[in-house]
Amino acid sequence: MELGKLIIILVIAVVILIFILFPEARTLFSGITRLFIKDMSTTPEGAEAIYGEKIDQAQDAYNKADNAYKVAAGKLSNAQKDMKNLKSKLEKVESECESLVKANKIELAQLKADEREEIMADIKRYSELIKAYEDAANTAKEAQEMCEKNLRKLKRESKEVVENMKVKKQLQEVYDDMDELKNVTATDKLLDSVRDKNRDLDAIVEGSKVIYNNKMSTKLARAEVEAKKNSSNDYLDSLKRKYNK
Repeated sequence: MELGKLIIILVIAVVILIFILFPEARTLFSGITRLFIKDMSTTPEGAEAIYGEKIDQAQDAYNKADNAYKVAAGKLSNAQKDMKNLKSKLEKVESECESLVKANKIELAQLKADEREEIMADIKRYSELIKAYEDAANTAKEAQEMCEKNLRKLKRESKEVVENMKVKKQLQEVYDDMDELKNVTATDKLLDSVRDKNRDLDAIVEGSKVIYNNKMSTKLARAEVEAKKNSSNDYLDSLKRKYNK
């Protein structure tokens, strides 16, 4: 025996043993099964599988009803044919009996009269049988039509519901994707942090610049630079006056 098959057999045996030793496990298993089926029913694939199972059951019911109708209709047809033959036989026997009486052959006529009684009993029995077959055929036909109607309804409903669920699932995925596009990711947060830091640095630089410009040492240094520049300019101006005369 293959190892895979042996493992499956062992698992089944363990499950059965658990159910025997712990009856409450059956309730738990039943609950899990119901949850699984309920979860299946929320997806198009699960709904299609559930409808498929129900359609198979409806098809089996229709096949049984259709077969019962065919059997009942067949028996009714055969009984009606037998009844027709009996009536023909009755007419023949009555005609023969009448001819024998006319010919004064009473003993032979008596035999035909006895045969007529047997035929009449058969006709009565077949009349009751035909009535029973008619009732059975009508009941089976009603059941067949009902099962056929239910089968058509399930097939139509299955197609409509499953297709509708598929469309809604696709729309849900589209909207979910749109929501995901709107959602702030970790990268978005980091990028916002970088932008905020950049603005903070701009503010810090501007503040440092203002502070630097307002410092006394800065002002003195600028004044000294300006004085040196003015002194240099005065010197150049004096040279220009000296040599441009």
